[in-house]
Amino acid sequence: MEKHQTYFNLLDALKEKGCPICFLIKKKIHKSMENFLYENVNDPETRKKIRESFGYCALHSWQLQKFGDGLGLSIIYEDLLGILKNKIEEFTSKKNKYNLFKKQLNLLTNNIKLSYHEKTKRSCPICKEMRDTEKIYISSFIEYFNDIEFNINYESSFGLCLPHFISTIKLCKNESIIKELCKIEIKKIELLQQELIEFQRKHDYRFSYEGYGKEKDSWIRAIEKLIGKEGIF
Repeated sequence: MEKHQTYFNLLDALKEKGCPICFLIKKKIHKSMENFLYENVNDPETRKKIRESFGYCALHSWQLQKFGDGLGLSIIYEDLLGILKNKIEEFTSKKNKYNLFKKQLNLLTNNIKLSYHEKTKRSCPICKEMRDTEKIYISSFIEYFNDIEFNINYESSFGLCLPHFISTIKLCKNESIIKELCKIEIKKIELLQQELIEFQRKHDYRFSYEGYGKEKDSWIRAIEKLIGKEGIF
């Protein structure tokens, strides 16, 4: 029997603790992520695939963040935020496009695996509690949206992550609230994009002496903007 490299990889993995298949998968994905961040961020074909999938699922987005390569991820997420901003602007500038807008957002975020939203016959009790809590707070968010104090605080906040932005739009029946929500989120995306650009500029050795300001963690906030907090989705 001819023995390929996979045979020897498995032999080595059998000497490790735990499942050898899990070990080899984690090793391969870690290497792929490393190659992407340090060699392929600006590769046209790679970037095309990332745009088509609208980034990565929540699990792998946060795994990439752990590598600490802010520059590479800031470039990727600035690009994805631009795509999202264009979709929201397109909706707010036209009439009677509400259903199409929801469909476009769903297509954009198909790759974000909302694991605790997936219907299963045997749902985890904690996942169920997360779903129930989410419904309560999204309903309350819509109910209080036009309250002056609430609205002022919302405008000065981080805003909603994309998954909760979509959930809110789906639940909300008031189109004026939806459009106002879109306008506010467009502003927040634009500000975040500006911070990402500034973060990238300061990676240039000519400007590195300036030091970082609030843009220092913009690349991490950009991941959260598109994916949600780690462990939620």
